This record gives sequence, C-alpha cells and structure tokens, in this order.
Amino acid sequence: MASSRKRRPTADPLERSLLTAVQSAVSQALLGQGCAPPARARRTPARSESPLVIAFSGGPDSTALLSLVGALRDARAPGFGRPRAVHVHHGLHRDADAWVSHCEQQCAALEIGLDVRRVRVEGKGQGVEAAAREARYRALAGAARTLGAAAVLTAHHLDDRLETFLLQWIRGAGLEGLSAMVQQRAFEEAGEGNRIALVRPLLHVPRDRIERYLHQKALTYIEDSTNSDLRFDRNAIRLRVMPELGRLRSGFRSAAERSIELIAEGAEVLRWLAREDLQTCLEGAPASMLRIDRLVSLPEVRRTLVLRQWLAQAGLPTPPRARLREALQQAVHASADARLLIRIGDRELRRHRGLLCLHAPKNGAPAPHSVQWRGEAELAVPGWGGALVFTRTNEEGFDWRWLCAEPLELRPRTGGERFKPHPTRPSKRLKQIFQDARIPEFERPGLPLVWRDGRLIYVAGVGPDVRMLVADGDRVRIDWVGAARLLHD
Repeated sequence: MASSRKRRPTADPLERSLLTAVQSAVSQALLGQGCAPPARARRTPARSESPLVIAFSGGPDSTALLSLVGALRDARAPGFGRPRAVHVHHGLHRDADAWVSHCEQQCAALEIGLDVRRVRVEGKGQGVEAAAREARYRALAGAARTLGAAAVLTAHHLDDRLETFLLQWIRGAGLEGLSAMVQQRAFEEAGEGNRIALVRPLLHVPRDRIERYLHQKALTYIEDSTNSDLRFDRNAIRLRVMPELGRLRSGFRSAAERSIELIAEGAEVLRWLAREDLQTCLEGAPASMLRIDRLVSLPEVRRTLVLRQWLAQAGLPTPPRARLREALQQAVHASADARLLIRIGDRELRRHRGLLCLHAPKNGAPAPHSVQWRGEAELAVPGWGGALVFTRTNEEGFDWRWLCAEPLELRPRTGGERFKPHPTRPSKRLKQIFQDARIPEFERPGLPLVWRDGRLIYVAGVGPDVRMLVADGDRVRIDWVGAARLLHD
C-alpha cells in the first residue's frame, strides 16, 4: 500500500544545510556500525534497515531534529526508513504529563512512532540534574535494545558543546572532560557483538540556526521554565556568559569549536599512549593486578595516565587528581612491607608482592554454611560468593561415598589451623601456607575452609589436605570457583 505521506517541497538553503548535517552524521555512524544501507536503496523504502531512535523531549532542539529526520524519511534517504521517537518521563516537573501529550501530538503529525519511558530519578551522591541525565541515557539505551536500533540520535548542538566545555573548565576538568561531548561514540553493547551508536548530528550547528528553522517551519515546542533559572550553572552560562562572549568577539563559536577539536585530538593521543603503557604493565601479572616495577619505569605523568586507564577499564570512576597522586605515591615510594589501602568506588586499591591489586571488599568474613553433597557437579554457596565444584578423577581424590556420608561445612579462617597440602612435607599453619602460595592477606578472609566431621579437608586457593585423599574406588576432586569465574562461564 502506498504511503499517505506527501513528498515535501524543495528545501530552502537553511533546511538543506541542516538535512545534510543530519544525513551525513547518521550515515557515518551507520557505516561505522557496519549497517549502512547501500546507496541504491535511496529511492525505495528500506524495510530491512535498523530503526533510528530519536531522543525527543519536545523542546526546541529535539523538535527540530525530529522534523529533519521525518523529512529525510519522506525523501527516502538511506538509513532513515524506520525512525522511532523516545520520550523519557522523569516525573520531576509538574507539567511532565502535559509534555507527554504534546510529544504524542507532534509524533502523530509526523507519522513517527513514539515510546514513552518513565524513569525514577535518585540523586544519591550527585545532583538531581546528573541523576536525571543518567536515568535518561539508561532509558534510551533500553529502548534502543528493545527496538533493535543501531543508533540513538540526540539534539545537542554547538552551543551545548561550548556550554559543556565552559562548565567543565570552571570545574577544573582535564582533557577528557573538556572534550567529552563528541559527535559520535559507542553507546553500549547491543548483544551478539553489535554496538549501539550515540550520535549528535547537530553538534556543529549553532543554536540560532536551529531557532530560525523552527520559526520557518512554524513548529511548536515545549518551553521548560527551569531553563531560565539562573541558579543552575548551565543556564547562567547560556544566558549570561555566552551572549557576553558574542559581544566581545563575533564568530567566537567557530574558533572555540576548533580549540575543542584540538583538545579532543590530544585526549585521543593520550588515551592511545595510556593503553599501550597499561598493556606493558599488565604483562605477566594476574587478573586485576598491575606490575609496579613496570609502572615505576615510566615517567611520572604517564604513570597517572596508566592508573586512570586501568581504573576506567575496571568500570571505576576516576578519583580526584589529588587522590590519584596519593595512590601513586604510596604504591611507588612506600617501603615494600608497608600496607596500601585506598578506596576507589566500590573497590580497594591494594599492593601485594610488587603488584597493584583491585580488590572487592566484603563486610567481614562470611558466616559458616553447611551443605550436603549428594553427587551434584556443583553446589552454589551464595553467602560465600561462589560454588564448590566436584569432578570425578582417576588420580588421588576424596572417596565419593565418604564425602556424601556427612555434611560439609564452609567456615572462615579463625587462626591456628594446620594443614598438609603436600604429601612429602609436614603440615604447617595455614598462615604460612597462604604466604607460600602468595595469596594476598586481604583476600584470605573471603576464601572458605571446608570441614567434614570436625576435620579440615580443603582450603580454597590452596587445595585438599593430602591426608584425606585415597587412590582407590570412586574418587572426586573439589575446586572452589569464585563469583567472577561463575559469571564469566
């Protein structure tokens, strides 16, 4: 059935330039995702292409973007055959429900489907504005996953970019913060190796050109009264600082954008260098650990870059510069037997035998826990954050029937336990065995000791007590698998 949408008249120069900006940015993003439609699809609707998600608040900028996307869809531009608007309802403004109605009307007029996502904003440890932004991006990512979208489009423009730069500058941000708003970046994994792109197709377009477009098209949009509240730093920069800069130097926007692009290039070079240095420091080190001797061999400024990159790869927030320098000072210059403990996010930065370690602390040792093994391949023990794994073996192992006959109890270490992990060596105190096995002291409280009928038969991270093993009959080996390994498997 033919589409009821009428072909739009030829665009004027302003509209044509905005359409070109949006089409170019989206085409580059889809090409990078490996899902750009072929050029020959220009004259036919693209039925198999992925949807485009447009973040639609109903405000002036997103209204202009949605209109431009609709025009490109009507012109059958490649990649624009399946647009979908997503409105995030934060529930923070008294007119939030009215905004939903407005967005529904606008999308209906453009014949673009609308999804409304309601979120709960919790400003724990951060401002409401930052919490709302995080909730909004989570909602957009969820919508994109549900719809199978290749990209999410937001309506940030050049003035937004300059305002963000000034905000980050007065907060003392580094190169990463000063260049944070880029036209395209990976949003998140979408499953099966696919990625969702976050695209800002209007990022190089100044606000006044968008306002002119809205006026020419007589588009209606939401006026958020909070945008004029000068108590918010961004509003003060937009309403006071930016106009004054314009009076001071006309054309400052394009000059400032060049500076931001140069900063972004410098930040990318430093990221590349940090990744190379980090790889060198990780070689030969266990998982979640970094070699201090390799770190020390680097110039001081590059050590900081490596530590930032390491924490970022672990999904941790970058600590303040002073705290980062303190961590490096303690790691590099403290005596070998000094203890290092610096909290970063939900982890602890520790040092052990020439290694820096990221450790997930627990609130005290887990409580004792009894299990009855009846031949299962695995017994999960959530309280200890792992599982006991049982494997049949032809080598020495625990007698199958003997192991089933009594409950097994997982207990924390209390001190003074003796253990015999080697057949040709005498038993030792468990503390000495842990030291010989190079198990960090801060990891020992989370390793369960397995007891049977009052006897210690197995220690996680070490192995069985050889006095409990047999060489005949049905035999089984015990292994302890932590939570990280279970999730990976």
